[in-house]
Amino acid sequence: MIDKHIKLILIVTGLITMLPVVQFFAPEFMLEQQSLTVSDDAGRLFAQHWGLVVFCIGALLVYAANHPGARRSIVSAGLIQKLGLVVLLLINWNNPALQGLHLVAVFDALCVILYAIYLFSSKRSDAKPD
Repeated sequence: MIDKHIKLILIVTGLITMLPVVQFFAPEFMLEQQSLTVSDDAGRLFAQHWGLVVFCIGALLVYAANHPGARRSIVSAGLIQKLGLVVLLLINWNNPALQGLHLVAVFDALCVILYAIYLFSSKRSDAKPD
């Protein structure tokens, strides 16, 4: 079932995942939207870098939608990145400073589930074109 829709799933989840690129260019603005702040240059640098890294993961997911040979590796990397964030957010779920990230946790958890279903149910070789 997921195999049939994986291209659309990867495009939609990849595009949404790419949105933090705004944080690369405007870290203070984006963090304020989540009720977070950066108080020093090192924190700003890490916030910007995180926005760029997440953008790259999203771009790779979009790329994987049309490149079946690369799909399993890219989806695996996306799953690991998103699972790590979900775990961190769940551990800190009641932290008032992170309340604005609950929607991110839900979205990424949904992605983890979809990606895991795809990886565990799809054929081993996606090298053939869709």
